[in-house]
Amino acid sequence: MSGDVGVGIIGSGRIARTHASAYKSVARGTLIGCTDVIPEAAKTFAAENCIKVYDSTAAMLADPDIGAVIIATPNGLHADQTIAALRAGKHVFCQKPVAMTIEEADRVVAEAELHKGQILQYGFMLRFTPPLAEMRKRLTSGGLGKPIVSRSAIFGWEPSAPWFYDPKQGGGVILDTMVHFADLVIWLFGPVEYVHADGGPYVLQGAKDFGSADNAMVTIKHTSGVISHQYVTWTAGHGNFTFEIYGSEGEMSVDLVRSQVSAAFRKPGVGNTNGWEFPDLVWKYGYGGEQQHFVDRIQGLAVDAEAAADVYAGRAALMLVLAAQQALDTRQIVLC
Repeated sequence: MSGDVGVGIIGSGRIARTHASAYKSVARGTLIGCTDVIPEAAKTFAAENCIKVYDSTAAMLADPDIGAVIIATPNGLHADQTIAALRAGKHVFCQKPVAMTIEEADRVVAEAELHKGQILQYGFMLRFTPPLAEMRKRLTSGGLGKPIVSRSAIFGWEPSAPWFYDPKQGGGVILDTMVHFADLVIWLFGPVEYVHADGGPYVLQGAKDFGSADNAMVTIKHTSGVISHQYVTWTAGHGNFTFEIYGSEGEMSVDLVRSQVSAAFRKPGVGNTNGWEFPDLVWKYGYGGEQQHFVDRIQGLAVDAEAAADVYAGRAALMLVLAAQQALDTRQIVLC
């Protein structure tokens, strides 16, 4: 297609701001407008980004200038909004997870099958964060030998709204936050055989109110034999992750909590910040990379077909976190 892709954002919360920031550097894609069920939130977001406000999702989907939409709403809305956008002829970038249940995910899969000419991509930005893409290359080339164990600590920010805790809307720390690493380990090590989990509402009142977990430990056995250990938390007070892979001929690790690959220093009193800064790889490259990939696919440019998560990858990640949640709830090993 010729010209920039006109993009609209459904939702105007924290993650919508992250994607809007990414479009400041995305080539061949232009953010046109937003919509939100809270009109004042949409107006504030629109003013921040110099874009227009649509009074409803339906109004946005009816605009021919909108070629693609970003769905950045509570998790429980993803399935229906994705289906509506596909039916309106739009390309769709949807935040994780694909849905809240496998039945909902299957509805999305069935709809996507009817619209194969449209791009449907899911927001697993870790695939576009440089150290992890390099890890995958190292694994597929045999650089670590046969992978045996992976270990990760996933630090999510404390939820900004009650829906994150609600099993029907957000799902708790496993469904909302660990889902990123569910996709990652399937991408790296293949399908899952079984999963076990434990955890609970240790700190946050929202988790206690809804009976959902704010901390959990999940152990995954892949059909390839690899064992993945994942600790996920909302209560560390910071974000980011550590990730390690141990193979028969070597090991590789990423620690984005304590170090980043670049640093900047500004003298006191210069600009808005003082002292040392460490630009975050996930926020600087991961989100921007996935949005550039989305636009490039719409434009028909040559890109790696396996780089992004499609609806089938989204379903696989959802199945894994639902199994992990079931394992946590029942204190039993759950087959996948």
